[in-house]
Amino acid sequence: MEKMKKLDIKIFIIPLLLITIIFIATGRMVFDSVREHYYHYLNQESVKLAQGYSHSLAKASEAREVVNQLLEERLIVAGDAVVLYDGQYNNELFARLANILKVDEIDYYEAGGKLIYSNLEELIGWEAYEGHPVYDFMKSNELSRIDHIRRDSITGNYYKYGYFKVSNGGLVQIGVRADKVYSFLDRFNIQQLLDEMKVGEEISLIYFMDNDFNIIGSSDTHMIGEKFKNEKVIPAILNNEVYSFVTEQNGKMIYEIFQPVYFEGKKIGTIAIVKSLNNAETIIKQLSVLGVVILTVIYCLVLFIMFSIYKVSGRLFHLAYYDSLTGLLNKHYLRELINEELKKKEDSKKAFLFINCRHFKLINLVYGYDYGDEILKALGERLKTVQDNNRILFRYSADRFVLFVKNYKKPEELISISKEITGLFNNSLVVQDIEQLLDIQVAMVEMDRYRYKDIDRVLKDASITLSYIKSNDSKKYAFFNEAMEKKLQREDLIEKEIRSIILNEDDKKMYLEFQPQFDLRSNKIVAFEALARMNIPTFGFVSSLEFINLAERKQLIVPLSNLILKKACDFLKDLTDKGIDSVKVAVNISGIQLLRDDFISNIMEIIKERGIDPSRLELEITESVFFDSYEVINERLKRLKENKIGIVLDDFGTGYSSFSRLRELHVDCLKIDKNFVVGISQKEEDEIITGDIISMAHKLGLLVVAEGVEQEEQKTYLMKHGCDIIQGYYYSKPLSKEEAIKLVFSKN
Repeated sequence: MEKMKKLDIKIFIIPLLLITIIFIATGRMVFDSVREHYYHYLNQESVKLAQGYSHSLAKASEAREVVNQLLEERLIVAGDAVVLYDGQYNNELFARLANILKVDEIDYYEAGGKLIYSNLEELIGWEAYEGHPVYDFMKSNELSRIDHIRRDSITGNYYKYGYFKVSNGGLVQIGVRADKVYSFLDRFNIQQLLDEMKVGEEISLIYFMDNDFNIIGSSDTHMIGEKFKNEKVIPAILNNEVYSFVTEQNGKMIYEIFQPVYFEGKKIGTIAIVKSLNNAETIIKQLSVLGVVILTVIYCLVLFIMFSIYKVSGRLFHLAYYDSLTGLLNKHYLRELINEELKKKEDSKKAFLFINCRHFKLINLVYGYDYGDEILKALGERLKTVQDNNRILFRYSADRFVLFVKNYKKPEELISISKEITGLFNNSLVVQDIEQLLDIQVAMVEMDRYRYKDIDRVLKDASITLSYIKSNDSKKYAFFNEAMEKKLQREDLIEKEIRSIILNEDDKKMYLEFQPQFDLRSNKIVAFEALARMNIPTFGFVSSLEFINLAERKQLIVPLSNLILKKACDFLKDLTDKGIDSVKVAVNISGIQLLRDDFISNIMEIIKERGIDPSRLELEITESVFFDSYEVINERLKRLKENKIGIVLDDFGTGYSSFSRLRELHVDCLKIDKNFVVGISQKEEDEIITGDIISMAHKLGLLVVAEGVEQEEQKTYLMKHGCDIIQGYYYSKPLSKEEAIKLVFSKN
């Protein structure tokens, strides 16, 4: 691919002088034509020089944008990390997190606007007032906001702040000192760049003017602040043209060129370069007598010049298009490659494999960024082994790499390559004597010229595919398809609805149905299981499996579960108010809730707020919640039982628990998974173990509930083997609140 190259000024001066000498040696008759040719060549080289300088000035503007974006990303990452400690905040925690996350300030404001925790103790006790950014954010509906750089109201220092709301109505404020930003941006100061550009005697003056012709930087500092007034040049500048001329100034010949400077397609000003021509005129006259001798020297010097240009261009190319950490081609090269491939109309198959290292940010947080860089180097080295003549590897971003594949025959070949890539990391990387087992995922996007018209669509589809893989833990690679895009759009809309439901406690979009549980001895209703239902205008009925899983992924499950628990308690209160005081209500609880330190206090607060008897509330948990934190969760179940709340082990027989373990668990009731109930009508009685489960549960002093009962045969078997309670369509489907209350009166 052709790339723009910025050449060194020293390389241009030598050929200019030597070529001029050649023309002078040809004789006085062509002297004028030699002079004209020289000036023409000077114009071309000066245009390239000005373009190179304008690139540096444009980079100065780009650097400011990049720094601001990096600061915002740091604040967002830090905010996400601090919010995870919601409910545990204190000054010591903030001091530790500020050091780990490399930020200068972390504050916590209670819902009333008072700053109560901070890593900077002198700030504690300050209160946000009306009109202050903190106050405005607290009153807004936003969950997070990144502020502009501003002066801090307490210290007077300049900060860039990020604000993040937490579950109890308070907010976390995270700040980075602005003087660090300015100290970095000083390296990109226009005046400093101009001073660095003015090297050698050939350039006598270089200055930069804005679009209003104000000189805002100059190697001659006396010019700064003046207005450019050359009436011959101004029209060309207004037309965005490159303009140059030769003139005499103070008895000396000079050459001046004006070059427009652009950043992201927008003109930001004009750079002017002034060269003295006195030395050139003198050399032209002196070397005109050297003749043929110089021709031989020219040949050798031209070779030297070409070699020098090649070396300089190679270095610049490497800086622009190669990743400094891994040595791989970078995202700028990739973007140009994609654009070129999109323009081609050839039929050969091409695809991009986006390679993501999952949880890499966690490695950075745990081991530090220097260690993370070493991991990336090692990761890049392994990935290099999949390159060949038809495969090019790029490092696209922090933890993402891209493999461009061409000339393959069928999609199955891409799957094979993806398996090869993921297989490279079946064994751990060993960096600094630490083993790291990386989780690698591959998103495959085939180049379809009918779908893809620009690079952004390609990158968007790759991101969609990676998101799909992340939400399906069993998958390591996947092709992009439009169903993924629609699924992502659906999840986005459902997430927004869940947030709205939580915020407004919407009873229409989120409501409960109640499935009765019957005592097989008395044939009376002894409990209801509360089942959450979601019905939204966009999609209609949304299955509980879908919106519960989505809420867990989006960290909304805790407020959503609290809302469901409140609604279930309201139903229990209605039963009590109607004189039904012997029926319990069971509510499903997620493992994420159980692991929170404030779980029990939240439960008891809701019970107290709703005014219900805790002994009539049952919490259903699945076996899977014990996978990681058995002791912690079992201790919390004990505390719940001490508060008279019943504990039901749901879906028993599908996972972690055993009867030996059940002796230790603080549960009251065992709920047999419906697969064991379905098997009653599908197997011979001597093959069915459901009765054995009931018998052993009773020996442990546990009640037994069988769910999913739909047939008389199943009910008969369960009665025969002493099951206590059954639940299922045999007796009743899930009912509305009104229907459930009516059924209790009819059955009890």
